[in-house]
Amino acid sequence: METEIERRGPGRPRKEDVAARAAARSGPLRERKRKGGQLNDPFRVDNIPPGTSYEWKRVTTYGKSDPSYDILMREQGWEPVDASRHPELVADGHKGAIIRDGLMLMERPIELTQEARDEDLAAAREAISVKKQQLGEAPAGTLPRDHQNVRPQLRTTYESLPIDDE
Repeated sequence: METEIERRGPGRPRKEDVAARAAARSGPLRERKRKGGQLNDPFRVDNIPPGTSYEWKRVTTYGKSDPSYDILMREQGWEPVDASRHPELVADGHKGAIIRDGLMLMERPIELTQEARDEDLAAAREAISVKKQQLGEAPAGTLPRDHQNVRPQLRTTYESLPIDDE
């Protein structure tokens, strides 16, 4: 009595159904999140609550903490985001702040972030204004720059830059 044996070439796996193998396993069906060689941004955060601003802030530099920087962040309104709010960003069972590669995910109200951006923009415009004024002034003991042939020619152009808001 001879049984039929499946003949397959060397290195050829048995033909099995993926669903059948998954059913045979005791755990839930797992799947890969990055397929086809996609590079996933490890710092991307989805589902940011409305009215809140998220940013990654440094916790350590070369493994060394900086308590004065931590105080500065707190004074600027930043608070750590708890792992329970984004469990997809941490290992199972992790409690506390979300930290990746020496950076901590922090949050503050969007109004504070907009206020800080406005201050940064005002400081940048002030720096440009001061430099333009300095170009129009002559050092002491030199001829003035009032004549049209020696006056600095300044042109200002504005171009849009692509900004990725993701």
